[in-house]
Amino acid sequence: MLQWDDEHIPRPSGLALFDAFVSKEKTLHANAGRHKELPRFEADSAVRFFARHLGRAVTSPA
Repeated sequence: MLQWDDEHIPRPSGLALFDAFVSKEKTLHANAGRHKELPRFEADSAVRFFARHLGRAVTSPA
């Protein structure tokens, strides 16, 4: 997720970070607004993404 008008993370830095990740599944979600103006639906989407990917993790027996 990238807030287009983020006052803490310059847009070029956010885009460079996105480009640095090499992944078969990656999507850039850019939204208008400042750092703390992330739309609620984006937070919900992030939770679903992490649950989908981290849910596949295999835990070793203790």
